[in-house]
Amino acid sequence: MDLVALGSADLDHATRAGLRALWDLAFPEGFSDEDEAHAYGGVHVLVRADGDPVAHASAVPRRIRFGPTWHTVAYVEAVATHPAHRGRGLGRAVMQRLHDEIAGRWPVAMLSTGSATGFYERLGWERWQGTSYTRTPTGTVADGEQDGLMILRLDPLLVPDLRVHVVCEDRPGDAW
Repeated sequence: MDLVALGSADLDHATRAGLRALWDLAFPEGFSDEDEAHAYGGVHVLVRADGDPVAHASAVPRRIRFGPTWHTVAYVEAVATHPAHRGRGLGRAVMQRLHDEIAGRWPVAMLSTGSATGFYERLGWERWQGTSYTRTPTGTVADGEQDGLMILRLDPLLVPDLRVHVVCEDRPGDAW
């Protein structure tokens, strides 16, 4: 197995097809075309076994507003481990390497998770404590996502208070 970091532009067709297959296996409840599109445009960390991706995490730039100020931050997408390879530390390995990639590009990272908050907390992520909103073409609306939002503050001065309102710009599929 090998662990690599690649930009989205460096992923060939076969790797992209392998990632889609991985996501479909890792997310049996559904991984939409919008979810796939959200994963591209930044940096990917993957573990490959015999050339096929078996673990993945990516970070893409997103504009997020903390209180009154907009910032470009890393937004973590499509964190997945092949079901046959779970429990071997591959998810931790891709996230730790992704942290290094994020640190070289962005002062803050965010993600939205459901039941995996404990996994991310053990990696240094913090739960968001403020209310979350989505900026849509018709206005900014509360979206109730804050219970799943997490932040990795590489520069704590950028976001010193986790209780302020946080706003993302709308996009197709899930806003967060």
